[in-house]
Amino acid sequence: MNIESLGKMTEMPQDMSPLQIGTTGIFEGSKFEVIGRQRIGWESGSWNEWYLHFDSGKDGWLADAQGFYMVSFQIIEQVKIPELSRLKIAEAIQINRSQYTIDNIHEVACVGSQGELPVKSLKGRKSTSVDLVGPNDSFGNIDYSNEGDRLFFGKYIDFDNLKFMNLREIDGW
Repeated sequence: MNIESLGKMTEMPQDMSPLQIGTTGIFEGSKFEVIGRQRIGWESGSWNEWYLHFDSGKDGWLADAQGFYMVSFQIIEQVKIPELSRLKIAEAIQINRSQYTIDNIHEVACVGSQGELPVKSLKGRKSTSVDLVGPNDSFGNIDYSNEGDRLFFGKYIDFDNLKFMNLREIDGW
């Protein structure tokens, strides 16, 4: 292990996201600022997970994947997370008294990270990501990793509804 590299940001691959650290927006009436980013890759592509800090003091995540945007918050209280080996795509499961359908299951790895993040998002960190779809645009994600399993709930939201400011300029946009 190269001790000198701990705590340094990794070089991020180029992408077409207009978001950047310092972008601000509004979600359900609460203002937030993007303060960190991790790029997650899987065998068929990659996506961004932007770490958000809200004016209320709450923190959350904004996933930016193939034109879809999902805002979610980590569930800290004790919730029974199903065993990964029992999950199958398109299967219905109940978590925290809510019904979800398993949308996909991917082996993923951190491609890079930057800014402030609440977890060690070192390049190469591996996990299994399970996306859940629920009623009324609700969204869930279970992240299974050696560092511990994490559960997130939130919702899909349209880009324009987030009222972004300070977006990155992209040629031709």
